[in-house]
Amino acid sequence: METDYKIKEAPTCPHCKAVMEKMDARNLDWGTTFLWVCYNNDCAPFKKGWQHMMDKYGQLVSYRFMMTPDNGTTGVIPAFSSEYLTKAGKPSNPYMDPDAVNKYYEVPDEE
Repeated sequence: METDYKIKEAPTCPHCKAVMEKMDARNLDWGTTFLWVCYNNDCAPFKKGWQHMMDKYGQLVSYRFMMTPDNGTTGVIPAFSSEYLTKAGKPSNPYMDPDAVNKYYEVPDEE
């Protein structure tokens, strides 16, 4: 059975103009088989999300812009590293990199 998607062709991210890519969402609770996701590591939501999430929630996480193909609803999806969500559909462990904190948000120098 063919699903009637509103967004059939890869959209362009409105934040960075990169072509978005499909992410397998069959095992997620989004009600669709895939999501369109911006994987550009220079995209503003992804880059600025690290500091925002640390300042607001004390969490070492960012997010990527995403769109549902069925109706075009937009939002963000968590990203725990620059590689998260890209490796064979299996999220990587953000805590495997001991330098992750220093890479993704500014750590004040100790005096």
